[in-house]
Amino acid sequence: MKKRLAVLLAFSLTLGVTAQEICDNGIDDDNDGLVDLNDPDCPCSTAVLAPGVQSYIRNHSFEERMCCPLAFVNPFSPPWLSCATGWVQATAATTDYFNECGYAPVGMPLPPPDGDGAVGFFTSAGYKEFVGTCLTWPLPANPLIAGTTYTLSMWLAGSATNSTHSQPAEQGQQFSALWQDEVPLAIYGLANVCVELPLYGYDCMEEAPGWNELGRTYVRPAWEWQRVSITFTPTQDIHSIIFGAACDIPASFTGRIFVDSQGDTAILRPYTLVDDLMLTLASDQVLLPVEATGSLCAGDAGVNALPPAGASGYQWYLDGVALPGQTGTMLDVSAGNYGPGMYSLASTFNGECLMGASPVSPAMAPIPLMALAPDSGCAPLSVAFADTTGGVQVVHWDLGDGNSTADSAFTHTYTAPGTYDVTLRVRNDAGCEGEVTIPDAITVFPGVQGQITATPDPVLVEDPAVQLDGSGSSAIISWWWDLGAADPPVSTDQDVLAHFPPVPGDYPVVLVVASADGCTDTVRSVVHVIDPGAIAMPNVFSPNGDGHNDYFIPVDYKGAPGLLEIYNRWGQVIFSTRNLAQGWNGSGAPDGTYFYVVMPDEPGTAALTGHVTLMR
Repeated sequence: MKKRLAVLLAFSLTLGVTAQEICDNGIDDDNDGLVDLNDPDCPCSTAVLAPGVQSYIRNHSFEERMCCPLAFVNPFSPPWLSCATGWVQATAATTDYFNECGYAPVGMPLPPPDGDGAVGFFTSAGYKEFVGTCLTWPLPANPLIAGTTYTLSMWLAGSATNSTHSQPAEQGQQFSALWQDEVPLAIYGLANVCVELPLYGYDCMEEAPGWNELGRTYVRPAWEWQRVSITFTPTQDIHSIIFGAACDIPASFTGRIFVDSQGDTAILRPYTLVDDLMLTLASDQVLLPVEATGSLCAGDAGVNALPPAGASGYQWYLDGVALPGQTGTMLDVSAGNYGPGMYSLASTFNGECLMGASPVSPAMAPIPLMALAPDSGCAPLSVAFADTTGGVQVVHWDLGDGNSTADSAFTHTYTAPGTYDVTLRVRNDAGCEGEVTIPDAITVFPGVQGQITATPDPVLVEDPAVQLDGSGSSAIISWWWDLGAADPPVSTDQDVLAHFPPVPGDYPVVLVVASADGCTDTVRSVVHVIDPGAIAMPNVFSPNGDGHNDYFIPVDYKGAPGLLEIYNRWGQVIFSTRNLAQGWNGSGAPDGTYFYVVMPDEPGTAALTGHVTLMR
C-alpha cells in the first residue's frame, strides 16, 4: 500500500455523495485511471491512534539521521544503520539502512511508506539480522513497565535479494512466490539496562544472555507493504529492545535458485524491510489484523480478518480494487477464483476508514534441481542422486530404466548399457508441484570382461614356455600384461608367448583390458611351473564333501604313478593306493593325525614321508 493510506481521515465506504469516485464498486468513476483505494479520493488508514500518541521507540520511522547511507552493508563497510539516530546494528550480522537521500536500490520495495527511511535484514534459517535501540537513553526514558500490555505495529515488506542487493526489481518481487510459509518475527527485550550493541552472533537472539522474546507475529511478507502488529505484556521493566526473526524460523527460508524472464539465474535469499515502528500502550492503537490461509496451489486459499469491536461496514479489496458483494470478515479466495495479490478489508471505525491487509502468494511451481554423479560410466554403473531444490518434498523420481522412488537422496545402479532420461517432480509448502526432465542424463557404456588362457598349464621346468591368450569381450581394444618374473615382463599384445623361470613354483600374471569407451577389467591368474620328479604333499585335508580339499593327494603332481600308504598312530597301514592322482578320501578314518609314505615309481625320485591332519 502507499503512503497516503497512513493518513487518518474520516471515510465512508461510499463516497459517491461527496466525491465523484465511489470507493467500493470496483469502477474508475472519475476516469482518472485510479480505482477505489488506489484513488486519493478514497483515503484509508492501517491504524487508528489516540490523539497525540507517540511511539516509545525514538525515531520510529528512521527519518532522523546523522548521515546518509551510501552503500550495501558488509563486514568491511561502515555500519550504515548508525546513521539513523538512536538505532544500531544489534548483532554481528550486518543490518541495512535505506534512505532516499542515499542508498535506495531498485531491487527493494522503496520508497518506504512513511518518510524516506527504512531498515532491512535477512530472515534466513541459520543467519538472521536484527535492529536494536535503547528506550531509556538519552533522556527522557521510555521503559516498558512489567505487567503493562503494549502493541508494536509497523509497516513490513519482503524482497528476494542476492547477497549484495544488486538484483533487479523483477527478482526482488519474488518473495511471496519463493517463500510461502509464514515467517515468525519477534521483539526481544533486556531488563533494567541499556547495553552496548552489537552483540556477538549471527543467528538466534535467545542465545544472548539476558535477552528474552517478548512477543511475536506470523506474517507472509510480499513486495507490497502491509501493517502487522505484536501485542505483548513484559514480566520485567524493559530498557533495551531488538527486533528481527524469531529463533524457530522455518527451514524453508533459505537461498533459492530463480530464473527470471530474461533467462538469468540467481540465488535469492529472504529479506524483510520494516518502517514506522509504533510501540505504544495497547489501548492507544486500534488495528484490523488480516491473515492469509491456505494456498492457491492447494485450492484452499483464503483471508480472515479480526476487526476491532465497534467496526462495521466491511468491504474486501484485491490490490486496492473492491470485490463487490464481499462484505464479510472472511473471504474464500480459491472459491472466488480471485488469484494472487494484496487482500485488504476496509471498515468504518469511529467515523474513519480502518483497514488491514495480507498478501496471497501466486501459484508458482517450484523449479526442481537435482544432483547426480557420475553421469556416465561402464556397466554396472552406480549413480548417486539427490534433490537439491531446497524447501520442497520429493514427489517422484523416474530414473529412465523402469525404476522410480520418492527418496530425496539415494544411489541407483544401472546394469544395462544405454542412455537414460531422469525426471524429478517436487512439491513446495504451498502445494505447488514442479517437474523437470534431463534428457540423456545418464550414459552407461557396455562393460568389458577379460579372460586368461594359459597353454600349457602346468608347464614343465624343462621348457617353461607358456602361450597366454587374452580373450574376452568383443569390445576390447587394448591389452596390458604384467607377467612378473616371466620374459617378457610386460606386453601390450593380445597373445603373448611368455618364458617363465625354470624353477618350480606358482607365477602370478595380470591382464588389464579396455574398451573404446574407457571401460576396463582386470584379470588375475597363476601359471604353475612343476618338476614331475618332485612331490609335494599337503599337511591337512577335510573330506566333508564340499568339493574343496576333500582328498589327500599330491600338489600339482603330474609324474608317473607310485605307492601311497597311510598309517595310523599305532603304525598300522589303513590305506594304500598306486593311483597318486586319486589319493585318499579319509573314508572310515576318524579325525586326527596320520603318517604317510609316498614311494614314486619314477627312477631316482626319493620317497616322501610326513604327517597329515584329517579334519572334517
